[in-house]
Amino acid sequence: MSGAEVRLAWGSDGVRALAPGCSALIVVDVLSFSTAVDVATSTGARVLPLRWHDERAGIAARDAGAVLAKPRSDTEWSLSPSSLLTLSAEVLLALPSPNGASLCSEAAEFGVNVFAGCLRNAMAVAAAAGRVGGPIGVVAAGEGNRPAVEDAIGAGAIIAALPGPRSAEAEFVAAGYQAVSQRIKALLADCVSGRELRDWGFAHDVALAAEVDTSMTAPVLRGGRFEAS
Repeated sequence: MSGAEVRLAWGSDGVRALAPGCSALIVVDVLSFSTAVDVATSTGARVLPLRWHDERAGIAARDAGAVLAKPRSDTEWSLSPSSLLTLSAEVLLALPSPNGASLCSEAAEFGVNVFAGCLRNAMAVAAAAGRVGGPIGVVAAGEGNRPAVEDAIGAGAIIAALPGPRSAEAEFVAAGYQAVSQRIKALLADCVSGRELRDWGFAHDVALAAEVDTSMTAPVLRGGRFEAS
């Protein structure tokens, strides 16, 4: 894998494996952190990623002058991407997340360029990461106790748009994405994470996350905050 220009790994171990040898790292957490970051930064807002259930999150948000997002809500700004569609451009949103936000914070410690990638912005993020130059790592967040179909598909969409030699793992998920590209909405709705969100009343978030290449925003982490690049 070390000779490949485009590499894939999973979760926190993947960040530690890829970040030291890559110029750019794309964190993919389709349901829902990366999608929420894409929606927020597309409005001109900035996002401060925070670790999940960290008692310091509120303090960090206050110190940064940020609005602390709720875990998930239709009526308040939250991890629900749909709740952020009308976010104001001047807002700095502190966004805790159990997977994506923690991975982004960890990746930033290596000094690598960090992007938030999802299905909505796959081509835009691939183009922005490609402009950095050098090897690109794609980290699929996963769900801790299981692989996440949505993150494999999202990572595959991004890798399919990246030029250059790929690791076997990267080639595998890119081929997987291309094989199912006409069934993205159905697959996201029927995967474990998608079913959970639908059961909780957030089917609209799953549908929003399945909108492939509808965004031209490539959220990049600068000074610890995501903004549109």
